[in-house]
Amino acid sequence: MMINTGQMLLVLGALTIFSLTLPSLNQSLLYNDRTLIATNAEMAAMSLAEKVLAEAGAMAFDEVCLTTKPQLTSQLTNINALGPESGESYPQFDDMDDFHGATIRDSITMPSVLFNINSSVSYIDPLNPTTEVGYKTFVKKLVVTVTGPYLINPASEQNVQIKMEQLYSFY
Repeated sequence: MMINTGQMLLVLGALTIFSLTLPSLNQSLLYNDRTLIATNAEMAAMSLAEKVLAEAGAMAFDEVCLTTKPQLTSQLTNINALGPESGESYPQFDDMDDFHGATIRDSITMPSVLFNINSSVSYIDPLNPTTEVGYKTFVKKLVVTVTGPYLINPASEQNVQIKMEQLYSFY
């Protein structure tokens, strides 16, 4: 069976159209793959942040709360002493402000990805819960920030971080 000139032109035209659309299709598929990877990494990072917030919420409000019920804010941990006590390290924390300054590395949630989890604790004005204060109160805020190599905005190719915060109070 022989191909005539008209059929040959149709085949060449189809190949030309196919070769022009193939790079666009490949780019679209690659963008979708990057978006899927970034979305999975974001979900894992949010899960890690929520895990740290939940762990802190299950602990004592302050070191002094382990042995007594404080009546005055002066009994609470000093601002410059927030963080783990001597000999404590994650995951053996016993009160929520031990997370202050903690850096946790996680490669279990996504085995091929190393997430860095940083946290900080501060005292909060009970009358204005959005304001950090430089004195002791019965309200603390834990901020958890998760970073990782695949936490990327696919559209801009810029790194992103997952940041969550939670208020804890003692009354």
